[in-house]
Amino acid sequence: MSILAILAVLAQADTADSLQQSMEVIAYSADSIVLTVETRDIVLVGSSRIDYRDMALEADTVHYEPSVETVRASGSPELFDRGESIRGSRMFYSLRTRRGRIEAADSRYEFGYYSGSSITQVGPREFNITDARFTTCENDSEPDYYIRSPRMKVFQNERAVARPAYLYISDTPVFYIPFGVFPLRQGRQSGFTIPRFGQTSRDGRYLRGFGYYFAFSDYIDLLVDGDIMERTRFAASVEERHALRYVHSGRTVMEWRREFQTHLDRWRLFGEHLHDLADGTTVRLRGEFLSDRSYLADTHEDPYDRMEKEIRSWASVNRMLGRASVQLVLDRTQYLGTDPDSIADELEIAQSLPDLRVSLPSSPVFGTPSDPTRRTFWNTLYWNLSSHYIALDNRREETRTTHSGLRTVSELTASNRLWGILSLSPHVSATMTVYDRDRSGNSLPWWISGAAGITAQTDLYGVFQTGLLGYSALRHTITPGISFGYVPGTFLSSREDGGFGTASADSAEERYYSFSDLSLPSAVERLTFSLFQRLEGRRVDGDMVERADLATLEISTTADLGRSDSVFTPLTASLTLAPFDQLSMSTDAAWDFNSSRMEEVDFTTTLRLVGSDPTLLPDTIPASAGMPWRLSLSHYYRLGIGDAGDLSKLRASAALSLTPSWSIEYGSYYDLLESSFITQTYTLRRDLHCWEAIFTRHISDADTGFYFRINIKELPDIKIEQHVSQF
Repeated sequence: MSILAILAVLAQADTADSLQQSMEVIAYSADSIVLTVETRDIVLVGSSRIDYRDMALEADTVHYEPSVETVRASGSPELFDRGESIRGSRMFYSLRTRRGRIEAADSRYEFGYYSGSSITQVGPREFNITDARFTTCENDSEPDYYIRSPRMKVFQNERAVARPAYLYISDTPVFYIPFGVFPLRQGRQSGFTIPRFGQTSRDGRYLRGFGYYFAFSDYIDLLVDGDIMERTRFAASVEERHALRYVHSGRTVMEWRREFQTHLDRWRLFGEHLHDLADGTTVRLRGEFLSDRSYLADTHEDPYDRMEKEIRSWASVNRMLGRASVQLVLDRTQYLGTDPDSIADELEIAQSLPDLRVSLPSSPVFGTPSDPTRRTFWNTLYWNLSSHYIALDNRREETRTTHSGLRTVSELTASNRLWGILSLSPHVSATMTVYDRDRSGNSLPWWISGAAGITAQTDLYGVFQTGLLGYSALRHTITPGISFGYVPGTFLSSREDGGFGTASADSAEERYYSFSDLSLPSAVERLTFSLFQRLEGRRVDGDMVERADLATLEISTTADLGRSDSVFTPLTASLTLAPFDQLSMSTDAAWDFNSSRMEEVDFTTTLRLVGSDPTLLPDTIPASAGMPWRLSLSHYYRLGIGDAGDLSKLRASAALSLTPSWSIEYGSYYDLLESSFITQTYTLRRDLHCWEAIFTRHISDADTGFYFRINIKELPDIKIEQHVSQF
């Protein structure tokens, strides 16, 4: 619509000569040009075209009358400006009033189509449209949907104001608002948000998400909105977001609500920020604070938020200092599920102020020769170092305790392959721990402990040529392994008199505190046996080679050599079969050597099918096309052992595209033993190239209701939404 200005440029020229002598070039052409000397009228007749800058006017006739300072274009006139075009039956522009009008206008503007009985320019970038119609549907002659308004004011490249506005689907009115403001700019922009209407059994009718969005720049925005619940509350929230690529990102959320029945004011404050500094330092901040412990359970729609039992706040700094990695954290965790009447002296708040970790990555002890053939066992020796300092502050219902300590671990590792088949990986380590005090109040008690271990494993495999399941070859790999870990039962420790000596874990428990990872060592003599097997298949199709894991089996157990009874832990096994892309089966089991019975057995089977079915297709559509469909079934079965009962549950989901525009989906979670549904969901979708609609019916013991939405794809903020549920 801004290209009406081309008529004003034409109107500023009094003669054909002055057109050509204008300071700016105006090119024009026509079958004939008529100049009336007495009135100085200029008429371009037949295939008229005027080009000015990036704008152009095409019409059968263009008539300029200097006596009344008016330009008229008729005969299917059309204006063009940088991809935008507007057509009409006639166009007028008055140089005296600087106003223009287009009758029977039809325009393409960025992502939409506009039309109206007349468009009148009332300002430099301001237009009035009578009987306006807007759509993003490419078939603008018979659009699938459009928005109509008897009166619309358009501020170019900013917004359109309609009063009233009607939403039509295939010429059928489906929604009405007495007053509407619609954006005419792509990307983020300030404006009012479109609220959601609905009803729940608890809140009654509601209006949610009504507010204003501030798009300050490409790097920061702000949303202020509120909710009105008929029976329960009024709520307001403010959310700020900021982001600068490769530098920082974050958001801040403030929520407040007044509850009608209790007259309580409740609130939540949340914020997080990530900042990457130029020197490689990373700073992370996160804070969350609530007015009361039940705020999330009472206010949030998301079931995972409602079940949250703790909130965390922290500030962390990560930095590389040479080879060393340094991490400093201040952490605060508040537990929401404490109940003074159930468990005595429950933990309410745990804080670490601070939590400092410094580590040096593994590096060779003797260096690595440039010639691999000169590499010896000594060149495989690597060492690392890590330290952890933490100061804890635990606040309980009735007591408060503080502890701090420093733990340092250094480890020496090596790796070697004997006879080219047996891999050996020995390691030794030393741990030193210093506390702020012991149980008697003595300052800076310490202890030093050592540990050692070795792991051995090898790979045995064979390749078999076969045509099984369409594979040209199968490869079977067996990886047996054994590892031994040793921690002595005594360690070096400080004494209360200032000296040092040896101590055992049992006697040291009476003196030292244990918290975080600053725990006392226990005597360990442990052997772990493992056996891993994999069956792989290979297909060859021309130059393409496809490999797939057809089966895997992992078995392991541990023998505690320091125990006289119950030496072996349960033997665990995990088997996975995937003979086809559509089918997978897995089994997990555990066998107790001491009781000689199974401790755990469960099975999971998953079937995924996709395809197309020509059965329900109309005769006008080729049968080869088919209707796309998909089906997914997943069954979980756990054998009841001991006090635990059997479990048998089935998840199912299916979808069918009835047409390119219509599809249906179904999902369920079914308890086979109880013969009852846990959840069910039915979804109907209507998808067209410019708008979409969705209806979902959900049924469960916790929440039953439906959700309906119809929205424009190009303008997702323009939608009708209804949600009714028990929550």
